[in-house]
Amino acid sequence: MYDIPTTQELFNAHLARLESQIGQDSPANDKSFLKVLAATEAALDIGQYKYAADAVLQNLALSATGDDLDRIGNDNNTPRKQAVVAILEATLNATTGTVIPASTEFTSDSNGLRYKTEADITSVLGVATLSLRCVDSGTDGNLDNGEELIISGQIVGAETIATVTDTTQLGVDKEIDGDYRLRVLFAQRAITGGANATDHKIWAEAVVGCRRAFCYGGRPATEGDSYPGDRTIYVEATTTIDADGIAPAGLLASVRAAINTDSITGISRAVLGITDDTLFIESIIRTSIFVAINYLDVAAEKEADCKAAISDALDAYFRLITPYVDGVDVVQERNDTITNVSVSKILQDVLKAYGATTQTVTFGLVVGVSIPLYALGNGELTKLGGVAYA
Repeated sequence: MYDIPTTQELFNAHLARLESQIGQDSPANDKSFLKVLAATEAALDIGQYKYAADAVLQNLALSATGDDLDRIGNDNNTPRKQAVVAILEATLNATTGTVIPASTEFTSDSNGLRYKTEADITSVLGVATLSLRCVDSGTDGNLDNGEELIISGQIVGAETIATVTDTTQLGVDKEIDGDYRLRVLFAQRAITGGANATDHKIWAEAVVGCRRAFCYGGRPATEGDSYPGDRTIYVEATTTIDADGIAPAGLLASVRAAINTDSITGISRAVLGITDDTLFIESIIRTSIFVAINYLDVAAEKEADCKAAISDALDAYFRLITPYVDGVDVVQERNDTITNVSVSKILQDVLKAYGATTQTVTFGLVVGVSIPLYALGNGELTKLGGVAYA
């Protein structure tokens, strides 16, 4: 990058150039022709400088946004994941033999969105089992089992309220720049081939709803001894699916399908000796970290805000700690250990902002029991469990 001159510096340069060309100084009046012309050119130049600076940033995956990040991702065979509509299963009481036509519309009381039946459904034994597709894509279309939808127009022989019984397809929002950027950067430097762990990570993270995947050789400890060909993938869901990234069964099934088969070509991705029986797909776990702060000294009128800021900062820090996968992740970016020093650093930044002090800070997995450091295990992420003040 280059330094962008200030508007005043550009004005001075243009004025000096104009004065040298005509061989005389401009009048002292700010509204003199040369000064007005120099100011106009300076304003135009500063816009060009900023446009050029932004254009440079849009050529790098580390800083590009929107369509420019899409372009870089497509160049690396990593397209952005688009939004997906929710598809629900629901039951509607209706006289046996009653037909619920395709495209019959229902509306949810809880989110106000519209849902349409995907095909003609005939009631059996007094119940019509409907497949309802949300009109709008994204997570807003997801409903819990037991929630009700109201039919838009009366059908003879059918009641007016349908009840959700299952989710066939989770609604998912379009992938945001922050999550997409991580996949593009990884794709740029990934060493792939032979269905290795890097391949597995790329394939898993291409599934809509999967934020990150952590791929290891061997099977989970709960499954007994590991054998050649065993692979375990821990899936972190997007926060729009679960705030802690816990992956639901449907997402785990989608990741398994993506690992086994290329969704575009339909060709199996299994190499010799690799079968579905040796593939273990599990959700990540989210471990709570508890922090104890002794003798917090802060002005009374700032205390509540200071404590809230401490909790926010610690939770954000713990959620940044990531398991390290040897052979997949870059060693220089390893960040899988929490220490008293790192926690104290986060705390100190907040205390400084509020003019506060404290004597000691400790952390642990159990309230009241401190540990000096904690290294994440396979497929493990962390969050703040709580802050105790003494």
